[in-house]
Amino acid sequence: MYNKNVYKHDDMKRSEHMAVRNTAGWYLWTHQLLEVTGEDVVVFLDKIFPNNIANIKVGAERYTSMLNESADIIDDVVVFRMDEKRFWISTLFVNYLQKWLDVHKGEAKVEYEDITSKWDMYSVQGPKSRDIVNSMVKNDINGQKFFHNPCQRDRRRPRLH
Repeated sequence: MYNKNVYKHDDMKRSEHMAVRNTAGWYLWTHQLLEVTGEDVVVFLDKIFPNNIANIKVGAERYTSMLNESADIIDDVVVFRMDEKRFWISTLFVNYLQKWLDVHKGEAKVEYEDITSKWDMYSVQGPKSRDIVNSMVKNDINGQKFFHNPCQRDRRRPRLH
């Protein structure tokens, strides 16, 4: 897909990249969010994505790809199970995703809405990321697994100091 290293000749990008790899970086997530709901939502999303969506527990997430009819990757996404019949999909291409879902929806009883403007998502990445988050929250996250949202499971938001 890409035939060049985008960091190779850009000192600023390379230094930011290496800072995250060696310590940590915190930034406003640039992905967009699509909420998908409905009676057939689980079966429909299992049809759209190659990774199993049905076995995602409420409050958990799954990284997966989206494939075209030739099995070429057209996007990679994170699917969040917010409730039994409500999922959020994090993508860089929400308009394209909506069109793709329209093409494959058929008679499925599902609805989707771009909810990007309703939420801010932040990402903390790198080997020191837990230290940064722990310095801001009341209860440490040392036991939290990656791609896990304890706030959804407990129905509460983390409290900052």
